[in-house]
Amino acid sequence: MLPMPRDGSGVYSYPANGDAVPNTPISSSAYNTRSADLLTDLNAARPITAGGTAATSAVGGNDNLNPAGANMASAATLNLATSTGTLINVTGTTTITALGTLAAGAERELVFQAALTLTHNATSLILPGGANIVTAAGDVARMRSLGGGNWRCMSYQRATVPPYGQSIVQPTLTLKQSAAPAPTAEGDIQWDTDDNVLVIGDGAGQQIFVPLPASVAAGDIFYATSAKVLTRLPKGTAGQVLQMNPGAAAPQWASVPFTKSYESGQINVSTNSSTSVAHGLGVQPKLFAAALVCTTNEFGYVVGDEVEINVNTNSSSGTSGGISMYVNGTANIGIRIGNAISIWDKNGGIFGITPGSWKLIVRAWA
Repeated sequence: MLPMPRDGSGVYSYPANGDAVPNTPISSSAYNTRSADLLTDLNAARPITAGGTAATSAVGGNDNLNPAGANMASAATLNLATSTGTLINVTGTTTITALGTLAAGAERELVFQAALTLTHNATSLILPGGANIVTAAGDVARMRSLGGGNWRCMSYQRATVPPYGQSIVQPTLTLKQSAAPAPTAEGDIQWDTDDNVLVIGDGAGQQIFVPLPASVAAGDIFYATSAKVLTRLPKGTAGQVLQMNPGAAAPQWASVPFTKSYESGQINVSTNSSTSVAHGLGVQPKLFAAALVCTTNEFGYVVGDEVEINVNTNSSSGTSGGISMYVNGTANIGIRIGNAISIWDKNGGIFGITPGSWKLIVRAWA
């Protein structure tokens, strides 16, 4: 076996007695020994100190180039330039504000053994989220040097966060409680134990969030019976309307007298005539009425004015006149116009209208 004269640091030295001497024949034995030694060294795993990986495989080389280093105690400046490996256990609880100076691109993986604070700095110690990190035992941070003493945290893994694909156990949330909470800090949430409501600070005062009543159903309406209590009013039935109860203390549902209505178009007014209109309500109307619409100014009325007609059978002169209306079954309203229609003048007095200056409108409700 040929000698391999590398010292403990991996520094190569020639075999002894192999140096050439001027004007002296070279010993073939010494020459061959040195050549064989060089050949053997060139084919062997090159030490890290000689620019190699000290391994004969990629995996082995990676392992040799990324060894675990000795523990380092936390300090204001945790000088990673003095670490003995790329994986470092950081002990202690001293706040860390800097990581020393290494060439840009160098990486170190830190495993924290206790709770301490990593202080964010937008230039020299850039942390995820731009905020300080309070570590816990088992947390892992991967730090990359940016050069010049500046570092960026490339990843931060909490020891208590499970990997993707595993269920996360939700922690129990217990709010601050009091009988009359009055938080003012933005987002401060407290539980009012007297009224069973959430009280949240909005920066100046409080916002109150009231829970829904029990047994909520679709269509329900909620109304306040006090400053912090909601009461449920179940939905009404089709056609009902909302109104205040007799004591004006709470809303209630009520049925309306009419659910359908009809209004005719303008009907020509002709004395001594009969006609009918189909109201389309499908049932006999409960109420019906007529109105005259002015189409030509008359008796102080202008176009568009409406005059309600009091159904009658006698004009002001006592002759057979006026308008009569009647329900003709569930489909029609009958209209009978006498020999004259009289209305009050807008300025006083009763006069018979000029039929061509007015139209008739019929309305009905059921």
